[in-house]
Amino acid sequence: MNFGWINWINTIAVVCLIVINMVAAKCGIAGSMKSRHSVINVFEQVGRYGCMIFMILPIAVSGWEFGFRTVAGMVVWLCMTVILLAVYLVLWVRKKHGNRGVLYGLAIVPVCLFLINGCLLHHVLLIVFALIFGICHLWIVRENVKLEI
Repeated sequence: MNFGWINWINTIAVVCLIVINMVAAKCGIAGSMKSRHSVINVFEQVGRYGCMIFMILPIAVSGWEFGFRTVAGMVVWLCMTVILLAVYLVLWVRKKHGNRGVLYGLAIVPVCLFLINGCLLHHVLLIVFALIFGICHLWIVRENVKLEI
């Protein structure tokens, strides 16, 4: 299965991530986490928005199409996307009463979503931006968790 110039299923996944974050912010659950190193904050945002763009648009090294080599790959991709979004929602619900594990889970789940999508879709740029986002996002969470101790 190949996608056209927009991947609509991943568009829905990205919108779900954004809506979950907006609801968490509106309910006062989401706190602002920043690194004391401005470069880390900048790269985290570049990675985050790069992932969102590359989840939706098939801008790839090999051309304007990306897709699955097998039907099984597509099924795994769809199931993992739904499962990870559900886990992300549950983690936000638990954050109010959560601990360090919940904070790390909230950092890791979106990174896993982006990486799995990149790997299954053979989308090199998505993988690169997911790694940038993941490293910087985890760095920021680690810094902020240390401050809370």
